Amino acid sequence: MAAGGFHACGETPEKRTYCWGWNLQGAVGDETKSMRTTPVAVVGGLRFGQVSGGSTHTCARTAAGAAYCWGSYEYGQLGAGEPDDPSNTPDYTRPTAVVGPI
Repeated sequence: MAAGGFHACGETPEKRTYCWGWNLQGAVGDETKSMRTTPVAVVGGLRFGQVSGGSTHTCARTAAGAAYCWGSYEYGQLGAGEPDDPSNTPDYTRPTAVVGPI
């Protein structure tokens, strides 16, 4: 289990991640920005061994050590590299690989 500022996530024994809560910036990871009052699967089919929630974003690590994040990218917290247009930073509504070594 992991709780962010406005959302929460949990993993099944099979390492499938489900999230729910406020999703205005994509922190639930289901390719929407709709509020989720019940758990929904994080898209992409990835299996995570660890998950952690920030205030409006979520990050997780696979068993192999690869890191992925989704949600608000307002302050670069997803580690996805520099956006093409810093004045219009995107939110990521699905897991996005963290760039560089962890």
